[in-house]
Amino acid sequence: MCAVCAGAMLAAAAGATDWGLWYGNGAGKPPSGEDSVQTLAQYGAYYMGDPDSKTLYLTFDCGYENGNTAKILDVLKAHHVPAAFFMVGGFLDAAPALARRMGDEGHLVGNHTAGHPNMTQVSKTRFTQELDSLAAQYRQVTGRAIDPFYRPPEGSYTYDNLKWAQEMGYHTTLWSVAYADWDQDKQPTRAAALQTLGSRVHPGAIILLHAVSSTNAAILDELLTGWEQQGYTFAYLTALPGLQDPPETAKPSACTFSVHGAAAPLTAYLIGGENYVRLRDFAAALPAGAGFGIAYDPDTATVELTRGQVYTPGSGELSGPADVAAMPAYPARQTILLDGASCALHAYEIAGSHYVRLRDLAGLTGDAVAYDPALQAVQIG
Repeated sequence: MCAVCAGAMLAAAAGATDWGLWYGNGAGKPPSGEDSVQTLAQYGAYYMGDPDSKTLYLTFDCGYENGNTAKILDVLKAHHVPAAFFMVGGFLDAAPALARRMGDEGHLVGNHTAGHPNMTQVSKTRFTQELDSLAAQYRQVTGRAIDPFYRPPEGSYTYDNLKWAQEMGYHTTLWSVAYADWDQDKQPTRAAALQTLGSRVHPGAIILLHAVSSTNAAILDELLTGWEQQGYTFAYLTALPGLQDPPETAKPSACTFSVHGAAAPLTAYLIGGENYVRLRDFAAALPAGAGFGIAYDPDTATVELTRGQVYTPGSGELSGPADVAAMPAYPARQTILLDGASCALHAYEIAGSHYVRLRDLAGLTGDAVAYDPALQAVQIG
């Protein structure tokens, strides 16, 4: 290697950090990392969330596909737990359908680089190419934009890397809980995995698991059940402290619905323990003469509801329970008008549609809402 090249590589690697953790603070306590929360925050980077909140952020690194990812997705859907999958180019090449499924089922997909190099040894140009190439490939495969979270391969970074990622709009995302699960030929036993992860989990943890791990696929249901029983809830990385406009985590509602005595397969989510129903589904389910029309005006960012009008359902409406793990719910940006006047409704946007709190919707039509907890049945009318 020429002296110039060797010097450039040494310069690129100068000040490199290989992310590591010290768990000596005790079981259930946040570990100490190679850098502090405060240092990382200067670059919009994280290794954990709020240590006083019993919220967990579940993440998976997807280096390649060996048959375990679908099992992991099945368990996440059953528990309605959102996760973030950090993707490399090889996984997208080998398993495009699984990559699409992740987004379809409400998970985030983050950038783990196109080729998984040690990013402390690359130039800024190569750094940018690695992230841009993966983002372009993900869009080509799924039609979606990559989510703004970057995980450095091997947890290796420099402060320049953190700055470059931040300039590209990414939050470098490390972890506070992990274990040796990445070698498929040296998988930990069920007992060892549960014991290690159980002792290391803590409020605000960003948990790193590898999707290649057969042990992870086998224990995930038990692992999530145990954490749920301990009072932990799961949130999107977008809800990490300090990020702007964090979404709510909307879980598919298990309720069945009837409107004026007729079964109505409404699409509904639970947000903060309350049912939020897709606005168009609710309008389509109302009997003739009891409903309202809906008009969207993109120029004024308004949604106008007009009582007495007949609503004509579009395709895909009244589709029923959402078959996803969870979905991010953002506060509705449009103003909702009722008969031309501003209307105070609790509303969110989920996957491009408006979801309104059910009891607010019932108030618009003068209907009562009755809930049968034994049957998880909701009667509107």
